[in-house]
Order: sequence, then C-alpha cells, then structure tokens
Amino acid sequence: MNFLKKNKGVLLISIILVISFWGVFQYVFQAPKQIEAMEVLYSGTSKNFINLLDKNPLKWNNKPIALSGKITELVENNFIMDGFVFCQLKETHEVKSLPKLNDEITIKGIVVGYDELLNELKINQCIIKN
Repeated sequence: MNFLKKNKGVLLISIILVISFWGVFQYVFQAPKQIEAMEVLYSGTSKNFINLLDKNPLKWNNKPIALSGKITELVENNFIMDGFVFCQLKETHEVKSLPKLNDEITIKGIVVGYDELLNELKINQCIIKN
C-alpha cells in the first residue's frame, strides 16, 4: 500500500504511455482504404485527364480517379488505355473479366504517378466499372 502512495505519478505516467503506444500502433498498422469505398476526385476521359496532369502532376498522386477510354494494349493481366494510361488491376479482380483489345471501358483506380520516360500515367488498384 505504501508503494502505491509513493509511486502514484510513475504508475499514472506508465498507464498513459502504454495507452499512447497502443493508439499509435493501431493508427500506423491500420488496414488501407479499399478503392471501392473511396470517393472519386476526377471522372472523365483519359485524354482530358492528361491535360489536368500537365498543369499540376503532384496534385493527383495517390488520389482516386475514374477514367474512360479504349484498350490499346494488353500486358499480362494488366492493360494500357489510350496508349498512355497503364492500369494495374487490383489483385482480387477477376482475371476472366479482363477486357479485350479495342474495348471501351471505364476504370476506377489510384494515381501512382506519371512516368516521363515511358510517357505513361500509372494507375494501380484498378477495378473495371463497366
């Protein structure tokens, strides 16, 4: 009993530290948001989006967008839309539902960035909307 009276402050600080570390741990290791639940910040054609991207490319990094366009190339289980948008499908997406060459589609995904060397806009976690 005498020990608790003398060390009330140490006990209180220890409890606060444990709760703080637990909160930080929960925040850091939380599950990432799923693309299906994210609200789209841009919806339109890929050709119009590339014009927005030219003005401020860093603004769109890690932002969810919806693009429509034509499949110009198939790359394994991914595809290139309109010749410059590389779409990496979400891992859980059905492979048998892959679009075919020259199909008009709409996708929803997260902008990874613009690759100036390959002249490609990279989008990941893509899901096919239609």
